Amino acid sequence: MIYGLTPVQAAQKIVGNLAKIEVNALLQLGIEVLKRQNDGTFLIKMGQHTFTTKSETALEPGREYWVEMQQSKEGIVHLKRPMPKPLLFKAVNHTAFEPGFLERLAREEDPASALKEQLLQALAAAPSKEQFQTLTQLLLSLHQGILSIPLRKSGKKMLLQMRKRGQNGSLNQKSVEFYAAMNNIGPLSGTIVQRGHQKDLRLELHYPKSVRLLKERSAFLKGFENVDIGLAPAPVKPFWETEQPGLLDIKG
Repeated sequence: MIYGLTPVQAAQKIVGNLAKIEVNALLQLGIEVLKRQNDGTFLIKMGQHTFTTKSETALEPGREYWVEMQQSKEGIVHLKRPMPKPLLFKAVNHTAFEPGFLERLAREEDPASALKEQLLQALAAAPSKEQFQTLTQLLLSLHQGILSIPLRKSGKKMLLQMRKRGQNGSLNQKSVEFYAAMNNIGPLSGTIVQRGHQKDLRLELHYPKSVRLLKERSAFLKGFENVDIGLAPAPVKPFWETEQPGLLDIKG
């Protein structure tokens, strides 16, 4: 096994180390789109500041995005490669998962069943409508074969999703696919495959700067015969996402 661990444990270890990567400034800026102006520009909020800018693609008011910023010779700021943050990314603030949960989940013989049991227990004791809705979304994701886990690692918000690869019987078999979203490097997708005694890892990222960063700091990826880090050929999106609030549409 990778690192002497199952692929799920290895995926947990990789994203945990990714969250620890410190950069002088965020490679991808996080913004919130407030509204689209009549002239086609967008009113953007970044931190405590608001400003108007242009985007190479249409943006949805109310959504949060990762973006790269580029300033023209005329001094106009343009948003490049905008990628909407997963809706579940916001749920990190009221998730039921305590520190260390992901590590314990990775040691389970059947991670999917262990996650389901945890979600059902948390659902029965959910203290707020927001947490109830988040938990039901995670159950819906699990029903589709996707483990969705919003959490904090090294003080950073992140969303991890995992699914079995190909026709493997369970997540603890020889390969796994995972998706991770974090503010320091943006979204990425990864594949861990074991073929006999050979372990291979492939990471695909949405932003070129993130690719360069991981290639420079790839020391934590030891334990694989082959490591491939590259730019994703298409936008890196979550394995599962829904606009629905949850199993029940609670009003009031």
